[in-house]
Amino acid sequence: MLEARGVTIAYGKTPVVHDVTLTMEPGGVGLIGESGSGKTTLARALLGLLTPVSGAIAYGSRDLAAMDRAERARFRDAVQPVFQDGSEALDPRMRIGQSIAEGLRARTEPGKQIADLLTSVGLDPALADRRPHQLSGGQRQRAIIARALAVRPGTLILDEPTSALDVTVQARILELLEHLADERGLSYLLITHNLALVHRLCRTSYVMFAGRIVESGPSRTLLTRPAHPYTAALRDAVPRIGGPPPRATGRAEAAPRISTGCPYQRRCPLAVDRCRAERPELREVAGRMVACHRAEETTQVSEDQPSA
Repeated sequence: MLEARGVTIAYGKTPVVHDVTLTMEPGGVGLIGESGSGKTTLARALLGLLTPVSGAIAYGSRDLAAMDRAERARFRDAVQPVFQDGSEALDPRMRIGQSIAEGLRARTEPGKQIADLLTSVGLDPALADRRPHQLSGGQRQRAIIARALAVRPGTLILDEPTSALDVTVQARILELLEHLADERGLSYLLITHNLALVHRLCRTSYVMFAGRIVESGPSRTLLTRPAHPYTAALRDAVPRIGGPPPRATGRAEAAPRISTGCPYQRRCPLAVDRCRAERPELREVAGRMVACHRAEETTQVSEDQPSA
C-alpha cells in the first residue's frame, strides 16, 4: 500500500508539511482539514509530484525516490488522482474521449474501452465526442473518474472531489464512489473538509492542521468523540437541522506560524502555559493518536455532547 513516513515538504525554504506519517489501508482513508492545512501538498507528494525534503513516500516496500523508470510507470498506473475542478482538470481543446484515451494508448480497442469506462461511471458513451464545456459539473467529475480508472488503478487520491458540485450532484458522485469501491476493490485517500463524506467512505481518518497530523484513528471515533480541540471545532462547525448555529473553528488566520508550543494554541479554548511552551507529540488516547496535552479533557467533553 501507499505510505508517507515522517515526510516534511517545503516550498523553497518554507516547510509546509511537517514530519507526517500516513498509511493507506484497504477501504477509504480520510485526510481532513481546512484550506491551507497542507492536505493537497501531501497528496502531491504521495503521487510523486513533489519530493520531500526529509522522510519517504513508499509504495509497497519501495521508496518512490529509488524506483527505476519501469517501477515508476507501474506506480503511476496503480495510484491515480481525481482532481477537484473538472473544468481545470480536463483539457478544453480535447474531447472527453480523447482525454480518456491518453491512458489507453498502449491498449487494444480504445474505442470500446472508452465506452465501457463512461458507462461504468454513469455517463452516456455518446458524450465521448463532447468537449468539457459542453458537460455539466457532475458529468465532468464523472469523466475525470473514468479517466483515472482507464489504467485500472488500485488506489485513487481524491482531492475535494465534490466541493465544486451542488448537493444533489454530490450525493450521486458519492454513490458512484461507493459502487466503484465495491465493484473494483478500490482504496481511496479522500482529501476533504466535508465530514459527511469521510463518515460514509472512510474507515480511518487523519486530521491535519498547519501541516501537521493532530489526530488520527477510526473515522467514527474521531467524528463522534474527537480528542483534539481542532477536530472538535471542525465537527461543531457542521450545521445540523434543528440544532444550534454552527460554531466557528477559530480566528480567520488558518494556520499561524508558531515557533514554539502547539501550533493550534492561538485558537484553542483549552490552551495553557504548557501548550505555549511545549509542542505536543502524537500519543495514544482512547483508541486514536492525538497531539494534544489536554486530549483526555477534550474527549470527556465530546462524550458529554451529542454527536454530529
